[in-house]
Amino acid sequence: MQIKLEEVIEAIDSTTVDTQYYYYIPEERIILKEDDDSIKDKYLIPLPSHKQIDDYGTMKAFIEDKTDGEAKEWLEECIKGAGAFRRFRSTLERFALTDKWYDYLEDAHEDVAIDWCEYYGIEYLKDRPFAKTEPSVSPVTAKPQQKHNYRFITIDKDNLYSLAYLTADFRKTLASLKGDKSDVDVDDALEELRYYVSKNYPIFAVSDNGKYVGYGVCRIEDDVVWLESIYVRPEYRRKGIGKMLFDKAASIAKDYGNETLYQYVHPNNDTMIRFLKHNGYDVLNLIEIRKPYKEEDPQETYTIGENSFRY
Repeated sequence: MQIKLEEVIEAIDSTTVDTQYYYYIPEERIILKEDDDSIKDKYLIPLPSHKQIDDYGTMKAFIEDKTDGEAKEWLEECIKGAGAFRRFRSTLERFALTDKWYDYLEDAHEDVAIDWCEYYGIEYLKDRPFAKTEPSVSPVTAKPQQKHNYRFITIDKDNLYSLAYLTADFRKTLASLKGDKSDVDVDDALEELRYYVSKNYPIFAVSDNGKYVGYGVCRIEDDVVWLESIYVRPEYRRKGIGKMLFDKAASIAKDYGNETLYQYVHPNNDTMIRFLKHNGYDVLNLIEIRKPYKEEDPQETYTIGENSFRY
């Protein structure tokens, strides 16, 4: 999923007590849903509401951060009671602070827009230079540039959908280790994530400008923490994302009083085994053994001590 950050900011600027904007997943665009029954709610992600945007809170923060002396005293008094915004604007004009306020409000709305994109796993593109993060450039030669902006996101019942595609890729990758090339249903991946949420398993993702690039899941049983899942998009590997996720899981294990994090790993998942050994995980803990499934014919053999196992 992808969107221009400017479009999110424009929607936030236009949001009132009586309006609610949504991101429409199939068309990757923002809409103002009214009475269109053809649009199913499951394809809609709500943008921040008027209450979540909290321009009144931003107004108070502006007075505290950006004013002093007589202007600050007047502004603090004028925002008390009904009609606060009207009096606030008049007082800004009195002290020639109007432009300064709108710059501050623009930055605040940009922060709200970025936080929303990050939380829902919607990749955002900056289609204009923002004063806070980029130098001024000529509009003729300016080109949008995305810098890596890695951030941890906590996954819960409200933002599972965006992670489901990454989970499906992970399951597909694991299946390929056994020679299974079948596709993985995104709905199944979504149900898997919902199960984790129902069990209160910690789920966390790393976002890069709103795009989920890796994630981890910890399974906790009797205060023992297992790394249930860890996956990084192929194009983001060898950039430290896997280490970020692993360290996050290890910190959760430590919080539960564990000396180590436990994990399952496929015996031919050489990449993961090398990663674990690099991080000091080289002690064999358990072997999981089962009968072959119907019509299954394992072709690989692994030997541990004096015992051989099919895989």
